[in-house]
Amino acid sequence: MSKTFCPLPWNSINLRNNGDMRICCNTNSYTPNRGLLKKKDGAYFNAGKDDWNEARNAPLLKEVRATMMKDKWHPECERCRQEEVNGVKSRREYEKEDWVETNVLHNTKKDGTLDTSKQKIEFMDLRYGNFCNLKCRMCGPTDSNKWYDDLAKLQNSDTPTFKDGSSKVTLHKNKKGKLDTDHFNWFKNNNRYWSNFEQYAPDAKKLYIVGGEPLIIPEHQESLQRLVDSGKSKNIQIEYNSNLTMVPNKLISLWEQFKQIRIGVSIDGIDEVFDYQRTPAKFSNVYKNMLSLQNNDRINLKAWFAFTITPYNIFHLPEFMKWKLEKSGLDKFNPISSPRPLITHHMCHSPKYFNIKVLPLDTKNQVWDYFELYKDLIYSTKYSEHVKNNFIKILDGVVKFMMSEDYSKQYLHEFISQTKKLDVIRNQDVTKIVPQYKGLFDGR
Repeated sequence: MSKTFCPLPWNSINLRNNGDMRICCNTNSYTPNRGLLKKKDGAYFNAGKDDWNEARNAPLLKEVRATMMKDKWHPECERCRQEEVNGVKSRREYEKEDWVETNVLHNTKKDGTLDTSKQKIEFMDLRYGNFCNLKCRMCGPTDSNKWYDDLAKLQNSDTPTFKDGSSKVTLHKNKKGKLDTDHFNWFKNNNRYWSNFEQYAPDAKKLYIVGGEPLIIPEHQESLQRLVDSGKSKNIQIEYNSNLTMVPNKLISLWEQFKQIRIGVSIDGIDEVFDYQRTPAKFSNVYKNMLSLQNNDRINLKAWFAFTITPYNIFHLPEFMKWKLEKSGLDKFNPISSPRPLITHHMCHSPKYFNIKVLPLDTKNQVWDYFELYKDLIYSTKYSEHVKNNFIKILDGVVKFMMSEDYSKQYLHEFISQTKKLDVIRNQDVTKIVPQYKGLFDGR
């Protein structure tokens, strides 16, 4: 098996919020293609228009498989490559752990063509539009319709625009006077989508469901009900990235019918740090929901903190891990006895002005010094060597990634400008969250 091998180009289908199909969710940060799968005529494969199996032999996907079989990195896989060379655990590495028994090469030709009759779709990344109840700092209108009003204020426009893949989306006021677009409604009343779902989903082993915020999207609940009705739900894992601000009772009842429920909770800090990055969520409410799920013995739960590292919480990272160990009481979230790290962190790669590489060198050195203090602290505790080493490995990997490139000359001004504008719109103040930035934002 090659050192660049990832199971996803073989065993999965992956959707964008607008239904277009792509290699995986990580192929969206560095290349012009953004991992999107095109037909020979240049049109995009779309989950609401095309047969899912046909997309699995799109020219780009064949090319990625052929490159991996040659033990090389494909340009579309740059995000995982960057994380791995800097000691940060990548999505590729996590997926290899989940699919250790995947033996796919004997179903693949040298040019990357896959025999889809023999290699079934085992994993599905499903995204039901962009309906959400939060407007997280590092997010945007592609993933959250809650961003629309702030986008209009940032652009000072009644018809704000944004780019989604290859499309330019223009927002207009609907009958209720709210900014809206039908660009992300591809799955609503779409018989072709549900035909694909009914054909392929019941035999999958894992569904990864994202939004928007999936737990508040009706079609997400409908998809679970269809799987329960198929009689196959006990064989299927359901995995989420969720902000966990709302957990409907009906959904909890459905979860009890599945093999396992896996939740990566989008939590990037505690108290005011979390509230700032995940506006308008409140940490106390999300924490209560995590405790409630942990104490529900009717659900086979596997959970972790999906901690997105940005300039807003980089100084808070070691404090959060210390809180997880000493005060959280959330033993089922990243349990310290498991191979999974103390937190399941990942970098904000784009937009580049919210990537920690944007920080100037003197601020990066402050981060480094601050992390060293926490490394000394963890060394002095009575935690196991496994916990200590994991704590230190996370900090070292983040520092190495941060120092690997300098985005400050090109993007620092945009980071400061965008932050100040959003602070005014949202009545917030970054220097109260990250006091280390006071000189940076005062221009000193």
